[in-house]
Amino acid sequence: MSTFKYEPYVCPVLSAYTWRNAELSRTDILFATPDHPQREELLTYRTALRDWPAKNDDGEYINGFPDTRPEL
Repeated sequence: MSTFKYEPYVCPVLSAYTWRNAELSRTDILFATPDHPQREELLTYRTALRDWPAKNDDGEYINGFPDTRPEL
């Protein structure tokens, strides 16, 4: 008798979107602080998060999605 081990499939695209949305939520409060010492870096980071992922005219992902993630 063989034993079957069930491993749930995790969609890399959904996982990447979940991570991105969590990062945007996590940095909301920091971005709302007008005198935060990394305000410009946060602005750039949040812009990169919103632009990630991007698709070309053929509907294909570009900028390495979902394997690359923007970094702060």
